[in-house]
Amino acid sequence: HSLGATDIGYTRVDPDRIFKGHTLLFGNAIVFTMEMDYDLISQAPSIPTYEEIHRTYCQLGVVVNSVADFLRERGFNAYAGPAIGSEGSFVPLARDAGLGEVGKNGMIITEKNGPRVRLAAVYTDIENLPFATENPHGWVRDYCDICNACVHACPVDAIFEEPKVAPEGGPVFMDHVACAMPFSNDHGCTVCIKACPFMHKGRYASLRQRVHASEQTYADTGVVA
Repeated sequence: HSLGATDIGYTRVDPDRIFKGHTLLFGNAIVFTMEMDYDLISQAPSIPTYEEIHRTYCQLGVVVNSVADFLRERGFNAYAGPAIGSEGSFVPLARDAGLGEVGKNGMIITEKNGPRVRLAAVYTDIENLPFATENPHGWVRDYCDICNACVHACPVDAIFEEPKVAPEGGPVFMDHVACAMPFSNDHGCTVCIKACPFMHKGRYASLRQRVHASEQTYADTGVVA
């Protein structure tokens, strides 16, 4: 945390989280989030937003390399998986580590910062880590199913209202080919992050209350609130 990490989670790496053609030396992951500044992301797309993206890429790279160095100096096996160029897919890894839930926009939705985070990991063979055994954020998907703000905000309709199924069996949240041009022109995912209600400070708790109230209304009356 002193290096700038926001949240830390732990998980055993599911082989499905590893990119095709890649492998991991060690099967456990320490997953880190780093908050991107609210005011700067709110300006997306803009040069200040672009600078904030690269600040967090860089700083989170320092975090995971420093942690990996720290562990190796003490005799543990570990190496860094930086925010750019890792062998694993960080969004499902973060979900497995209990740090959030995957939103309809394909990004991890965290409690403190919604999708307004950058992700990275340290891979290790340390076995007595406090691995996540459950994920308390599953209700986020229920909210996404009725929200669709990111679906409507996407300039090229690349986000699917209903996830499709990949040939390998996993979910596909968006058309990455259609997304490529606005992704390049508008500084990555920040336009979609800006559109997400969870990106606002303190919104997680109020949206959870809304979902739970709706579920209770349905249980009592059979009518969706």
